[in-house]
Amino acid sequence: MRNRILALSKALALSAAALTIFALGQSETRADEVLIQGYSNGCFAAPGAPPCVPPNSPAPQGPTTLFGLTYQNSTFQGVTANGFLGVGGNPVPLAAAQGVNNFGSIHLNQAIPATYDGATFTLRVTFTAPQGINGSSTQTFTANITGTVRSDESGGIRIDFDNDINNNGILFTFNDTNCEPNPLPGQAPPGQQVTCGQGSFLLRINDVSINPGQTASVTGDINAAQQTTIPEPATLLLLGTGLTGVAAGVRRRRNAAK
Repeated sequence: MRNRILALSKALALSAAALTIFALGQSETRADEVLIQGYSNGCFAAPGAPPCVPPNSPAPQGPTTLFGLTYQNSTFQGVTANGFLGVGGNPVPLAAAQGVNNFGSIHLNQAIPATYDGATFTLRVTFTAPQGINGSSTQTFTANITGTVRSDESGGIRIDFDNDINNNGILFTFNDTNCEPNPLPGQAPPGQQVTCGQGSFLLRINDVSINPGQTASVTGDINAAQQTTIPEPATLLLLGTGLTGVAAGVRRRRNAAK
């Protein structure tokens, strides 16, 4: 009888240990492993007009202009480190095809002085990774962020983006079920799968100030990014096999004791 109790206690302890390892794996948060990528578009609206609706395409959209202000779109991608990813690549020259790793470029023409007070600029940021942002069935999520354009006495302008009431950023949550090979070179060996996960991050767009004749990037950051790992199917299969083996061992000991 004592041997049966000891055997059963050992089996239960092994099961509890396996479940504990599984739970820890489920709750493991890795703030430096969130893959972020997507593209931006934008457009200007004249003073007094309703905010415009930017196009939604990863292809170069062509410059959009209001008086002497010109915007050109961009793509971006990167992996957060310690929960942070800065998106602030150099601006592209006026009328260039497309920017890289920023949220677009803005050029202010020195030869066309104008008053921009009351004008607006709408930035559209579309994420293609991580997938499943905010439960999206299309695997992308779009944020329209409108900025108020103001002129200064020297002919420069400032675009004040409305991130949120405290300027902390816009919160996005995601449930990424994409385990395809990693699209970013250097992050993982060829063919290795990306870890799936659930998590969240904050998107914040920096205000833009620019003087006549200059080109500036629209920059921002991904902050407070965190991802909880979802175990891969192989891991779940291995765990299930182990628990099945424990149960089978308990049955064999019971039968032998009888």
